[in-house]
Amino acid sequence: MSEFHYQRLPWQDAQWRLLQQSLVQGRLPHALLLCGPPGLGKEQFVLGFAQSLLCAQRAHDGLACGICRHCQLFKSGNHPDLQWLKPDVESKSGEITIEAIRSLTASASLTAHSGAYKVIAVQPAHRMNNAAANSLLKTLEEPTPHTVILLLTDQPGRLLPTIHSRCQKVQFLPPDRADAIPWLADKITHEDPDLLLTLANGAPLRALQLDDSELLNARREMLRGFLQLPGGRRDPVSLARGWGGFDRKLLLEWLAGWVIDMIRLKEGVDSGFLFNRDLTQALQKTADKLNSRALHSYLLQVYAARSSVESNLNPQLALENLLISWGDCGTQAS
Repeated sequence: MSEFHYQRLPWQDAQWRLLQQSLVQGRLPHALLLCGPPGLGKEQFVLGFAQSLLCAQRAHDGLACGICRHCQLFKSGNHPDLQWLKPDVESKSGEITIEAIRSLTASASLTAHSGAYKVIAVQPAHRMNNAAANSLLKTLEEPTPHTVILLLTDQPGRLLPTIHSRCQKVQFLPPDRADAIPWLADKITHEDPDLLLTLANGAPLRALQLDDSELLNARREMLRGFLQLPGGRRDPVSLARGWGGFDRKLLLEWLAGWVIDMIRLKEGVDSGFLFNRDLTQALQKTADKLNSRALHSYLLQVYAARSSVESNLNPQLALENLLISWGDCGTQAS
């Protein structure tokens, strides 16, 4: 949070105006659920909004001044009226526990040091276990005046319905491609912005992260090994071992994209509508050899692995099983 200065992203204008209008009119909800896909800048937005709430002399558009005492405390990461809760990095489960929520909500009953707002952020909110979520629910049901709770998540469906019902939802969606590509074009240095935006599922900040030639070369090499499994030309266990240090979420996202593209190619979809259109030839060659039913069945396995990636206690074994299963797809005729 040190030296943080919020720069509003174009696709966040509507959400910013909505909350600032509510703030000016004295109708700001005590709890906000900010949700949407990764790569849209939700965390930056929340930091900017939190600083706006704490600033002593914010501008007419709601942006924090950046120079008052509260902004200086905010930038240093030591503002007493801002608390940010994330999973314990040393926790094997990666959950947000009831003890953490109790410690956080105990301070919510205290008067803000500045006499203005107390801001509590929980990220990612879907990582609260049931006990933690129920503990937070008690605070949501009996809100403390001038305390704003901000819940961030890209998986709102994993939150309790009772949490949903007590928060105002602020939805973030990928911008139109016609707006996002020019924004990216000024910032991309290595790859085609249109391709990167497709690989990032339309999320511009995610696309910027993918603008890495070494990363995309690794993607091509990993696909080569993946496509050799159904023909028995690679060993799934050794391949999984070689992939062991790679970001698991990104890997599973790529696996899903490859399989979806092969399904689309078997259905005759134009390559312009693929996630991985730069890899069309290799994907088509393998798709022609595989059974459509097997591809659909395998895609469900990838989805299941992706939904449990955060809670899987043996991710390497899960990856091995996934690649073994993919190799078995080659035994089924097209």
